[in-house]
Amino acid sequence: MLLTSCGGKVTGGPGTAESTAKATGSILGSTRSPGPDGGTVACVDWVRFETPQGQYDKASVVLIGKSVSQVGMTSIYGSKATTHLVEVEQVLKGNPGRENLRISSMPQTCSGSDSYLDGDPLDTAERVIIFATKQGDEWFTMTPAQGVLPFPQGAELPFHS
Repeated sequence: MLLTSCGGKVTGGPGTAESTAKATGSILGSTRSPGPDGGTVACVDWVRFETPQGQYDKASVVLIGKSVSQVGMTSIYGSKATTHLVEVEQVLKGNPGRENLRISSMPQTCSGSDSYLDGDPLDTAERVIIFATKQGDEWFTMTPAQGVLPFPQGAELPFHS
């Protein structure tokens, strides 16, 4: 992921994988935009993974679970993010430290007041695979578009752990 603000490039942050992830494109956004509080929002170009294996390889935590409730909001890159309480069925990678985990859906940036133009990917009661990374003391899905995959009962994992 590249974080671009005020015309300059800054690397780092959730899902950082510039040097090794195979990108097929990006969600464009490299300009300044007013945030919900009147401040400037950092526009983020998100890395696009070719396969779920690439997502797995770069995530800090990968788990199977489902959102049981929305438990608040947080802010990242000047955008609002919805935080969910996730009931963890199985941890596939990493050590999130708890049975139930608070995870925020990474918002799209520079999208005005709507953080989730295509809907919040964790706003579902369905069983999913979550690819997460930690920012400060909080867990976020890796990217707005590639942090959550549907995973119905009986499905096979789309990657090797």
